[in-house]
Amino acid sequence: MIGLDEITQAQARIAPHLTPTPIETTAALGEDVWLKLENANKTHSFKIRGALNALLALDEAARRRGVIAVSSGNHAGALAYAAQMSGVSAQILMPKTTPQKKIANVRRCGAEAILFGDNYDEAESEALRRAGNPRTWISPYNDRAVIAGAGTIGLEILDQLPDVARVIVPVSGGGLLAGVATALKLRDPEIEVIGVNARSAPAMYNAFHSRQLPQVWDTLADALSGDIEAGSITLPICLRRMDDIALVSEERIAEAMRAMLAAGWVVEGGGAVGVAALLGGSLPPVDGATVVVVSGGNVDLSVLRGVLQS
Repeated sequence: MIGLDEITQAQARIAPHLTPTPIETTAALGEDVWLKLENANKTHSFKIRGALNALLALDEAARRRGVIAVSSGNHAGALAYAAQMSGVSAQILMPKTTPQKKIANVRRCGAEAILFGDNYDEAESEALRRAGNPRTWISPYNDRAVIAGAGTIGLEILDQLPDVARVIVPVSGGGLLAGVATALKLRDPEIEVIGVNARSAPAMYNAFHSRQLPQVWDTLADALSGDIEAGSITLPICLRRMDDIALVSEERIAEAMRAMLAAGWVVEGGGAVGVAALLGGSLPPVDGATVVVVSGGNVDLSVLRGVLQS
């Protein structure tokens, strides 16, 4: 398990570099529902928190060797940005299907973007093969420092909305959920934490409900694609800390993206799944305030056009 002390240390470590992200209501979701807008963060994603915490925590020898990672986009952009800030060399493997905007973001920061494989799992296998020779592996989710960085969102929510009753969190590999749920549950076990999977990538849903729903690679929620790495520390944390998990369809994700755009925010498919769950009625009402973590806003213009035309 990740400790609350690790999350508070991460908060102190990244505080000089990042400001708290905003929290606001929107008419589309009704009263007492709040959006935690990580799309307003640096690199337009929550991932900067974990990436920055992980690099700032490296010892000097590891900093000199550089880091290697795999990502379909947001972890890549965050790690590249954090590496540039901290003067660490970064090599990032990305599936060939990664949106061009996210590839360009990596290269703009001076990191090496290597396109490999037709999907996330193929890119991850190659990155793991290269790891340690000599670069340090920085997982998008299966890393204590990355999880602790993501957990700072939970601490911010408690500061911004102390009476929160429920927090809804997007889930893929579980780094975001593991961190946020740990921060919330160790501060107040009564807060309900709900994960949301895209139906296209149901690995955490399958684990929670003992199901075997298949994975689909063609999805608006490209940032949530991929299976959970074998032996990942996120799985036991999420299964212990979250209260439930929901699935949302591609149609609901598109609806949520349109709703967020109408509210003035560009949100990527993976970042909109919590909103999709509420709009689609996948979650029952709750007494008290609900916070929905909007995890990212990096979406290709072509994808956004398609969503608006559907």
